[in-house]
Amino acid sequence: MAKSRTIILSKWTLVLLALVGGCMHERSAAIPADATLQTEGQKELTFRATEPGTVYVYNRNDDKIVYSGDMQRGETISIDPDKDHITLDGRTVLEKGLDRNETLRIFFKPSTIQR
Repeated sequence: MAKSRTIILSKWTLVLLALVGGCMHERSAAIPADATLQTEGQKELTFRATEPGTVYVYNRNDDKIVYSGDMQRGETISIDPDKDHITLDGRTVLEKGLDRNETLRIFFKPSTIQR
C-alpha cells in the first residue's frame, strides 16, 4: 500500500510541475506582436540597438513589463538583477523590482519613422 501511494504522489508531482512550468507566458499582450525577442535569462542581460525603437523588458514569471522606453541607434540597455537595476547607456532607468530568480526577456520594436 505504501508503494502505491509513493507512485501516485510521484505522478501527481510530475503533473503539477508540468502545469506550473507551463504557466509562464511568452510575452505580455501589451508588447506589440512585431517586437522581436533579443535576449532572455536570469542573470545580467544587455542589448544594443542597431536602429531607433522601443525596448520592452518583460518578466515571464510575473507576466508583466518591468520597463519600456525609447532607444536610439547605438544605445545599450543593461539589466542586472543582482544589483536590482536597469541602465540605458549608463543612466539608471529602474532601481528596484527585479528578482534574480525570475526570467527576464528583452523585446525590441524598431521605429517606423526614422529620425
